[in-house]
Amino acid sequence: MRGEPRKEDLINIPNVLCYIRILLVPVFIILFLKEMYWQSGIVIMVATATDVVDGWIARHFNMITDWGKFIDPLADKLMQFAMLIMAIFKNPWISILVAIFAVKEAVMLGVGLYIYHKGENLNGAMWCGKLSTVVLDSCLFLIIVLPAKYIRNVNVFILIGLSAIFLILSFIIYMREYFKMYKEMKADGTIATKK
Repeated sequence: MRGEPRKEDLINIPNVLCYIRILLVPVFIILFLKEMYWQSGIVIMVATATDVVDGWIARHFNMITDWGKFIDPLADKLMQFAMLIMAIFKNPWISILVAIFAVKEAVMLGVGLYIYHKGENLNGAMWCGKLSTVVLDSCLFLIIVLPAKYIRNVNVFILIGLSAIFLILSFIIYMREYFKMYKEMKADGTIATKK
């Protein structure tokens, strides 16, 4: 994010919805730890609804801001990370997804910041990222709200496997896009080459 966000950007409707989504993260964790699984599932659905609505408002009413481009994915990742960590309490095999998710996000953050520092940026989320998010969130939602007897053995491995495949696929596609941007920046002299 370049420069300080403008005051009006901080309090526009889409960004306020992002703040609400961030505040829902501890609510979800508390409900889950109290074993109120269906109620924590409702919090996930409310958070998902705010995500859909804030994106729609931002696009249709021309309220897209640099601050929003930063805070929206942050809110998404915080809820996803909370869901992953809480899901481990129901099935320890979820730690596989936590590892994949953490590596993917850390590498993408590092590469994204490097590219951004050089004056380039991806123009919003790619289709693979959105698809990966839908698959991961749906699988985690099922693991969180369903009784343990329904998510043992085969069923949980199907959900974990499906999520892992889409996370890895998304990671590969994003890295290819970043590498393409890097090559273009190198070709036009944005990135100096060593001689």
